[in-house]
Amino acid sequence: MKKYITTLAACVFSLGIYAQQNPTTTPAEAKISYLEKHNEQLNIFFNFQSSFDAVATTGQDTELGFKARQLRLEIKGNLSDKIFYRFRHRLNKATNAQTLDNLAKATDIMYVGYKATDKFTIVAGKQCQAWGGFEFDTNPMNIYEYSDFIENMDNFMLGANFIYQATKDQELQLQITDSRNSKLEDIYGDLSSQGIEASTSPLTYILNWNGSFLNNRFQTRWAYGVQTQAKNKYSKMITLGNKVNLNQFQLAFDYMRADEDIDRLGYATTDGADYLALHDQKIFENVTSNTFILKADYQPVPKWNIFAKGLYETTSVKNVPNYNDNFRKAYGYFGGVEYMPFKDQDLKVFLAYIGRKYEFSNSLPSLKDYNTNRVSLGLMYRIKAY
Repeated sequence: MKKYITTLAACVFSLGIYAQQNPTTTPAEAKISYLEKHNEQLNIFFNFQSSFDAVATTGQDTELGFKARQLRLEIKGNLSDKIFYRFRHRLNKATNAQTLDNLAKATDIMYVGYKATDKFTIVAGKQCQAWGGFEFDTNPMNIYEYSDFIENMDNFMLGANFIYQATKDQELQLQITDSRNSKLEDIYGDLSSQGIEASTSPLTYILNWNGSFLNNRFQTRWAYGVQTQAKNKYSKMITLGNKVNLNQFQLAFDYMRADEDIDRLGYATTDGADYLALHDQKIFENVTSNTFILKADYQPVPKWNIFAKGLYETTSVKNVPNYNDNFRKAYGYFGGVEYMPFKDQDLKVFLAYIGRKYEFSNSLPSLKDYNTNRVSLGLMYRIKAY
């Protein structure tokens, strides 16, 4: 009983002090204000996506089963008017520390931000690289399947971001991060036989522009960056996202291009494994990848969304016979319907079709064209746990 009396007295004392500082505030209002401030400092979410899938791949039997594609813990808040933080961690990914940044791949984000002025903000820590594009900028929980380009990007890096809010509708970012989480040799092995040496400053430099026009009816997410892959080896990327944003209809178009001195995205190297083994190499060099993404969303009535999405991707390897002219082409065609039953909950029940088609150059008989088809019935839920 003594413990409870002590606790109650402490609460009354705290409210009394607050009321003295704010003489027009009632105890009930003081308590509400305290709780609002407390909730602003600590917000906990679980980002979850799961579905029952039917998957058909060329030459294989159809597979049925349940799958959890996303499970990420997210904690964020504002510690003051100027200081904020964010942490996001994948609960279904390995947690061993990487050899360059000493952080787990499972940890997407762990940063602290400082709002120096109304226009200038600094973010430091592990963060998502500031590439453009609307598919890239979407919460992973809401993605049914990424383009191959984004799926193979390695974009959660330790670094700093300098954000300038030029106007309420125009934002510029200059970001400097590591270019990878692990040392070069731990990712690719010994590349000395190809004359590739590790860089002493494996950094990425990105300039990003986020724009809004016509009362937010047209939006942009553009970026250009250079990533140091190895000594005198770079990856140059441009990402251009454009979106028409109307009350009941949205149309987004993304273009992404990577010109890589060594194959950072990796799927050209995977598909060219036979050629590389024959020539005693481990990785392709001078690889160009292009991706085009078009997505439309339509809300005919409240709580319902109908969507369609198309992908087209090409890959070439310069100066390599049979691989130098878009040897790999990938197509995607998605469609489905989403139901959002609650206004105050970020919950979607969905039925979606995801189709992919891969075509390879006729001069590469070892690479066979194939298709994948998936029908998924499931839910996406950003659970506000606290």
